Amino acid sequence: MRFYLFICLLLLAAGCFTPKEACLEIEAANFDASADENCCCVYPKIGFTFSHVYDTLVFFEKTAYRNDFGMFRPHSVVFYLQNFQLRQQGAWYPITDTLSMASFGANAGDTTQQVLTNDFILLRRTSLQTDAGTFRKTGTFDGIQFDLGLSDAANKVVPSKAPTAHPLRTQADNLWIDRNTGYVFARIIVASDSLSSTVPDTFVYTVNTLPNTLFQQLGTNLDHATGYDFDLKLKIDYKQLFNGVDWSAPLANRKVTMGDNLLKVFTVSQ
Repeated sequence: MRFYLFICLLLLAAGCFTPKEACLEIEAANFDASADENCCCVYPKIGFTFSHVYDTLVFFEKTAYRNDFGMFRPHSVVFYLQNFQLRQQGAWYPITDTLSMASFGANAGDTTQQVLTNDFILLRRTSLQTDAGTFRKTGTFDGIQFDLGLSDAANKVVPSKAPTAHPLRTQADNLWIDRNTGYVFARIIVASDSLSSTVPDTFVYTVNTLPNTLFQQLGTNLDHATGYDFDLKLKIDYKQLFNGVDWSAPLANRKVTMGDNLLKVFTVSQ
């Protein structure tokens, strides 16, 4: 009798078993080896902490600085960054997040949907930290690259139809020009002396005026541990941006010099 009772209890326990659902993919941030069924995986993000400096000092807008040609006062610097990739054993690995976005079509009034890699960063002096997107590849990386500005496809996005708070959404500082030109890739507002009363000059770089867009840093040693977010530091040194700018030169000359300096301001570390 006891034997039959024991068998019944075993069968009853088996019938009440509920499989545990959790993530069984080891590269996920929420990996759970005790799970019975795979679901709900959350993958690591690549994130950047921004350091805004002028040489060895913290950089502040509307503060007077000096280069080889005299005093000046930066008011605002804004960059668009995208297309982040890291190199491991000669191969480049991108962020994997995508987003379908409304874009301008070939004819006036036409719009279309296109799927873009969603790794856009709008970098201002007030930007301190952000996630750029999902990054699943692990190990040690010896190089990183990204684009200053936007790809041709991203430059056709309709700002008013981008998701709320997205970097390509209509911005208060008006970084979109029109459907033919697209977005401002970088904008620098700077006064040519140290006086707070001097009206600053605005330098705008677009797809037609930015001399070079690819930032690449090789020889790095960036480690991404399995199951953890990939946290990196991006230093922006504004001394490099204003290096060699002659404040008495014509505006066109100053714009060229700063444009040539744009990619020199970035350094990535861990």
